[in-house]
Amino acid sequence: MPTIVFHLHGKSALTHGVSIDVQPDSTLSTLHDLQKTVADKLSIALPSSISFHASADEDTTTRDLKLLETVEAIVKEGRVAVLVSGKKVHPVPGPTGGLPFIGGYSEIYPDFIGNYHRLFRKYGHVVHVWYLGKSIYLTDDPDCAGVVLKESEYFTKKIDENSPLAPFKLSGFGKGIFTSDSDDWEWAEGHKFMMTAMGAKAMRGYVRIMDHSAKRLIKCFDDMHAKGKSFDAFSWGMRGAAQTIGEVLIGVDLKMLENAESPIADVFHLLARNLTLAQTLVRRGRLYRALPNPEDRAKRATEREIDSWIEVQKANVIETGCSQDMPLQEAAVNTSSVLDYMLHATDEDGKKMNLNLVNSNILTFLGAGQVTSSSVLSWLWFCLATFPAKARKLHASLVAAGLSPEKEITAEQLGKLEYLDWFVKEGQRLYNPAFQPTRQARKDVILPGGLFIPKDAQVTVSLHALMVNSEHWKDPLVFNPDRWGTEEVKKRHKYAYLPFATGARGCIGFNFALQEIKVILTRVVLNFQIENTTEGAVIYDPNFIVFKPLNFSMKLHKQIPISEVKFDDLADNHVEEKLTAPQPTVGTGSLPRFWAIHASNTGSCEGMAGDAAAKARQLGFSDVKVVSLADSPLADREQTAAVAAQPNFFLICVATYNGEPPDSALGFADELDAEMKALKGDGEGTRFAGINFCVFGAGNTEWGATYQLFPNKVDSAMAALGGNRIFPKGSGDANADQDGDFTEWSTKLWAATAASIGLDVSKSSGSTEQNLLASTSSYTAQSVKVIFQPPTSPVCPAAPPSQPPVTEFAQATVKSNIELVDADSPMPRSMRLIELEIPQGLVYREGDHLEVFPENDPAVVERLLASLDFVADAVFKVVEVDASVNPRSLAATLLDRQVTLRELLTYHADLSGPLQRSVLLMISSFVPEDDKFADLRQTLRRAGEVVDSAEETFFKQNRNFAQLIINHPILAQAFDLPKLLVVLRNNQPRRYSIASSPLVDPRVAKLCVGVEDSRVGDFEGLCSGFLKRTEVGHGVWVKHCSSGEFFHLPEDPTIPVTMVGAGTGIAPFLGFMEHRRAQGIKTQEAGGIAPFRLLYGTSHHDMDALKSLVHSYIDDGTLILDAVYSADHSARRFAQQLVIRYGVKIWDDLSNNNGRVFVCGSAARVGAGVRNSLAKIGEQVGGLSDAQGWVGELKKAGKYTEDIFG
Repeated sequence: MPTIVFHLHGKSALTHGVSIDVQPDSTLSTLHDLQKTVADKLSIALPSSISFHASADEDTTTRDLKLLETVEAIVKEGRVAVLVSGKKVHPVPGPTGGLPFIGGYSEIYPDFIGNYHRLFRKYGHVVHVWYLGKSIYLTDDPDCAGVVLKESEYFTKKIDENSPLAPFKLSGFGKGIFTSDSDDWEWAEGHKFMMTAMGAKAMRGYVRIMDHSAKRLIKCFDDMHAKGKSFDAFSWGMRGAAQTIGEVLIGVDLKMLENAESPIADVFHLLARNLTLAQTLVRRGRLYRALPNPEDRAKRATEREIDSWIEVQKANVIETGCSQDMPLQEAAVNTSSVLDYMLHATDEDGKKMNLNLVNSNILTFLGAGQVTSSSVLSWLWFCLATFPAKARKLHASLVAAGLSPEKEITAEQLGKLEYLDWFVKEGQRLYNPAFQPTRQARKDVILPGGLFIPKDAQVTVSLHALMVNSEHWKDPLVFNPDRWGTEEVKKRHKYAYLPFATGARGCIGFNFALQEIKVILTRVVLNFQIENTTEGAVIYDPNFIVFKPLNFSMKLHKQIPISEVKFDDLADNHVEEKLTAPQPTVGTGSLPRFWAIHASNTGSCEGMAGDAAAKARQLGFSDVKVVSLADSPLADREQTAAVAAQPNFFLICVATYNGEPPDSALGFADELDAEMKALKGDGEGTRFAGINFCVFGAGNTEWGATYQLFPNKVDSAMAALGGNRIFPKGSGDANADQDGDFTEWSTKLWAATAASIGLDVSKSSGSTEQNLLASTSSYTAQSVKVIFQPPTSPVCPAAPPSQPPVTEFAQATVKSNIELVDADSPMPRSMRLIELEIPQGLVYREGDHLEVFPENDPAVVERLLASLDFVADAVFKVVEVDASVNPRSLAATLLDRQVTLRELLTYHADLSGPLQRSVLLMISSFVPEDDKFADLRQTLRRAGEVVDSAEETFFKQNRNFAQLIINHPILAQAFDLPKLLVVLRNNQPRRYSIASSPLVDPRVAKLCVGVEDSRVGDFEGLCSGFLKRTEVGHGVWVKHCSSGEFFHLPEDPTIPVTMVGAGTGIAPFLGFMEHRRAQGIKTQEAGGIAPFRLLYGTSHHDMDALKSLVHSYIDDGTLILDAVYSADHSARRFAQQLVIRYGVKIWDDLSNNNGRVFVCGSAARVGAGVRNSLAKIGEQVGGLSDAQGWVGELKKAGKYTEDIFG
């Protein structure tokens, strides 16, 4: 028996071939048999799509391959190449590239129905799209649909995180018939029982109940007709469908069809709430769900209400329904409701349905069933209004069949209403509510067309596109119910019409749904004609799990009397105009008021909030506010309630500093603490009820465990206090790429927002299409208005401005500026001790801070003045700024101020800060369209859009605006003054610890400042470089800032004090030493009463001036010192290691003598290191089991205090 090697054409026969024994007179005697065997071996889903060819080189075109049409011809070949649908096997095509962070999002959203059609037209009948981290495959091909939806070795229904049904599964449906995996025993059991309950025999009994509900709907419609009012079609389709399902499913009257004012039953509100919470939890991911969270608490509370309701219904059924168990078939026709059936039906082994499954399946039919049926009804009513000739024909067909408004509708009659069946089918073909049944590939598989699908891939059948596929439907977009009576449609492809999917996992309730829909539709047509009273076009809901109309409003008119019906409409020879069915586009939900809230000490969060507000305006939000957290409605209970009563969207950008809130959020933090303390047990507060919010936290990983402490607190507390978290919290790291973090987070936020509201993020401009998610807000000549004014007095270039660059700052004067690092130091570093004469009225305590407003390097300023062709001493004034301009831009901060161009670049412009991506996008939009700018424009846009390693080089080379202009001098041509004011951000003050005591001289404050040396890879810091340059007599703008409650020496000098610092972290301790000397307080070792010790670490023995200063305090008995030098490579090299050395003493001080430990230095090294050392002391000396908790308690009590920096 010859052995033939079969291989996919283009793949090696040696490495990828399969060997099959082939004999013409064996079981593989026909080509069909051989196709099945090869398909099984090569994982080809549709054997009939296989063709055999003589093996050839892999680059041989398919048309040049020799076709082998018989088994005999195949046997003569040693190797046989396989084509699928006449093609080589290849990956599924689809859009590539896409937007940063969100991939092909805009290829699908927001108009997923329209976009599916577009993708199939462009790429073929199977398309691959990647977006938001998801990889999905779409198809509108009947052959592929049949393969995908059939339970087989290739595909199965498996609901994972990426499945459209994941929220249903989590929302209480559990492992019901709709949401269980095919491999679950729950599905097998549920399918066995529910197939009988939904069978033809049972259905005949349901029709009577359905008609009873339909008649009640007609009475409500009579009321609305009498009032002449229009109404929302979907909400009344829901009442009709849900009431019917309630009566048939549970045997209960849900009271939704009492009259025209009847409300939706509470259970459906509970189901909707639970589904919304489940959708939120699915978006958050597994890790979030595993942690305690407010959404899960609310969901569990809602589920308890739902479960309680179900238990009441079960008890009622047990009391009033069938009293005995019986076999499936018997129970299907002898029980009072489906719930009665589920409680009493027994299988062949005498077993009943698992009670958990009973609950899950009740929820499935209540939730999923009514949504689907109400959507179908809405669209069918839309068809009645849109195609009146077809509506008249439907009415005539019903009357001709003997139906009338007064007569009862029977199952037998319903089965004979041919045109009704056609009308419903045509409506479902064009407007089917279910649009994306999805299955998962069990293994690698090849679909018809030679398309390779990898294992675990999710494949979605686009039902809308499938059922208007022009290759299988003539005039696919024409509404023509009569097509269903033609031979062409009767002989259509088996899988070209799949309103309820297909296969074992197709909709098990499709017979129930069809009966219900036909009964209600019949009743409506017999009684009324429908008018479409929608303002504008009917659109569909972008944020719903099924395809449903968002705004279809209808009005009822009485149907004509039976005596006036014209039956000639039913004649076969009646010719009607072909009418194209309207294709609803995606709807846009109403846009809420948008609040961009910010809280930070440096202005970074204000800049991010400004960028978010600009994007909101660009996307169509009209009511946009940018406001600090302290001034926002969130800070006031009454204002919060007022805003919550209206649609709202709060984006909160908040910073943290070693876990503490920024200054503008201190009051808000206190209120959160009080509200959370008032919460009891598992309860949920109401302080932020009705507030839709998301949080972005700005922190620094050098702070260690406190990196996102306060932003996390805001996020979790607002959710626990009733707020609705609409997007997962984002985190930005100032120690890395905080701007990139915010760009990525906000892009994903806007993508999700646009999808849920239905915003179109594509904007055409001429022949190009722009995506709003990846573009900056547009700048116009009206965005900023500037006027130049003649100088009022001669200008002195060296003189500082007469008014402070920002409010609340006053001018100090440099008295001395001493270098503390030895001139011959081998280390390229600098540390300055600067003495300032501070203005009258500035009062400080030892340990406090001084904010310093920096000046830009004069050399950089001069270079920019020359590059931009600016007259240095020209005076200008910003007189108007559009709301779309970022509030941190110079345009906004200089509004109505009169300054010179030199002052602008010296004091106000942030020339050294890192370039933000939003700024780069703005700059790229300023670059002229001239070809000579093309490469630069693309480079700027790429750097502004993308956050990846490929762009790191750009930011290293162009770390700030000044460097960007130096590297690309041609770019200066893109700027006039208004554009420059929009792009540049305002300078920010820097905060330094005061290194002196007011007891020595209240008009003097000293600063100890470390300066990066320009000889190394980094550059001088803006403010430290400025302070290094300042000469005696130079004016410096400063502002006092308190260091808080605890970073001050205790009033009782007998309390032990341990100071731990490194590098410039010695600054506040120089102030402490000066303070104790001024008080005349000596250490115990010097015969005094004060335990006062400094543990100090630095790198080299190269600061004789600082050493001499510190030793003067040792010599006069003020201080005890222990110092280490990391360059010595001794056993203990760092300050935190000295803490361990004094572990027993420090434990005793803290535990028995109310001692204090003060720390100043790097957060990552000194701060984290000292906390770890204290924990070791607590564990090893104090024997504590929770040493970290002990350190936390020390901090709360003020016994351990940090002044650390990133």
